[in-house]
Amino acid sequence: MKNFMVCPNKEKLRTKDHKCKLIFTQKTIVEEIQDLYFNMCIFKFRPYEQLSNPQDFDDTELFDVIGQIVSYGDVQSVNQDGNVRMFMNVELQDYKSNNISATFWGDFVEQIKPHLIESNDKPVVVVMQLVRAHRFREQYSVRNTWHVSKLWINSDLPQILDFSSRIVSVCGESSQIITQISSQKTHSIEDELASGSVGFKTIEALIDSKHPGNFWIVATIVYIDLEHGWSYLACKMCAKKVEPEGNKFYCKKCGQVPSASHRFKLKLGVIDDTGTIILMMWDRDATKMIGKSANDLKNVVSETSGAADDSSIPIEIENFIEKRYMFKVDVQNSNCENQDEVFKVLTFTDDEDIIEK
Repeated sequence: MKNFMVCPNKEKLRTKDHKCKLIFTQKTIVEEIQDLYFNMCIFKFRPYEQLSNPQDFDDTELFDVIGQIVSYGDVQSVNQDGNVRMFMNVELQDYKSNNISATFWGDFVEQIKPHLIESNDKPVVVVMQLVRAHRFREQYSVRNTWHVSKLWINSDLPQILDFSSRIVSVCGESSQIITQISSQKTHSIEDELASGSVGFKTIEALIDSKHPGNFWIVATIVYIDLEHGWSYLACKMCAKKVEPEGNKFYCKKCGQVPSASHRFKLKLGVIDDTGTIILMMWDRDATKMIGKSANDLKNVVSETSGAADDSSIPIEIENFIEKRYMFKVDVQNSNCENQDEVFKVLTFTDDEDIIEK
């Protein structure tokens, strides 16, 4: 190599731990040579034991892992910054029977799928090069990083051949059968956070989002916006708002309907250390949070005040002011382009173990 630059290696994620890095310019010249005595070891494998003791390594450095796939989940997808990305969770095992979790993103999913489908109970050994560690509640998993990472599957690399022979020497010819774990669509919040499929943001970063997508925030409810009430009268067939017409109701979607019910439409003012926004929480999540339906609360208001209006907050709703939650929020085009600071809540949790991760 000729005519390159040498600079400090201060990247957020470093491909090597050397203090310097080389930068090519338009004048850089690279020529391939053949030298049988040159060290061709291109991997720096991280032992699984280090991943189980994360204080033993620098998580800003990209590294390599080798392992046998012993289980894998369904292919899933997530909308990130307007782009739909595929991912798959797998479990890797070394020849000492230590396990680590890994998440394959994008091209890695397409590369590994045929090998898992056609494995016929044969071992699938992979090398993941230049991957990063992902931390969740003091546990680390590994994942590929955009176009930097590379994947080798059951190749004739000396490292894979040596690893496979070690498995045979320890476990015999009958290797562990790969199992597929079906990923439930209602997977837990912990699983979602561990996989990193949905990112975490502060309120300030959420407001500054330039692309639609789903994100987690941690915020405290400080008030309930009652400008338009805390519920609405809804069609029992489609949940759209209805207007009274004598003894019946009119729905713009379904036409005239015989009955309707009250549903929650809560606007929550929430705050964190960086800012304040309004969260729109609809009936399903509001009912889950409060533990009572909007109809139940309307009946209570009617009995105590003689009118079933939204001019005051039932104590059951007021009790949630000053409580902290983790909300999964949907950032829409209107939030990005029109600076709309009302964000839709997709789900939430008050589990302190998750919030304090």
